[in-house]
Amino acid sequence: MSIIKLIREHEIEPYLELLAEVEHIHLDRNNPNHEQWLRRRIQSHFQRGALFYAYHENEQDDAFGIVAVLHEEAPIGIPALGARAEVLDIGVCKDHRRKGIGGILLQHVEEVVKSRGAYCLLMLTYAEDYDVIAFYGKNGFVPVATIPDVFGPGAEGNTILRKILR
Repeated sequence: MSIIKLIREHEIEPYLELLAEVEHIHLDRNNPNHEQWLRRRIQSHFQRGALFYAYHENEQDDAFGIVAVLHEEAPIGIPALGARAEVLDIGVCKDHRRKGIGGILLQHVEEVVKSRGAYCLLMLTYAEDYDVIAFYGKNGFVPVATIPDVFGPGAEGNTILRKILR
């Protein structure tokens, strides 16, 4: 039986390898600069209030997937400020891709943020990563914008995808 587990900041260590792969294919955890960058990025997600969830086949297995989502709840009386949530990171181990784990993680965070009052879920991905964009499309996300050149001249930029939560 599969388990989706909320991961607290002090529990993140076993998930760093998967998160490194999610961040960039060339991120090298043996490079101290890369390792520090990864840890700072994850720490900043936690500081902003992001929730991390890991997918395990059972309690004893390593995680096969992980997702981080940010939903800033609205102050009382201003629900529009809590209407959106953002998938910050999502990834599945290479050996376990195309088995529905990514979709299960997305569905889980959709339910979590919808129960907290979110109207839509956003995410950004590299504009030239067509397989990833297709994965999000299969899970109900629609491209709504592209921001060119965010990675420098000649690089594609980011595509923003959105899903309305009903």
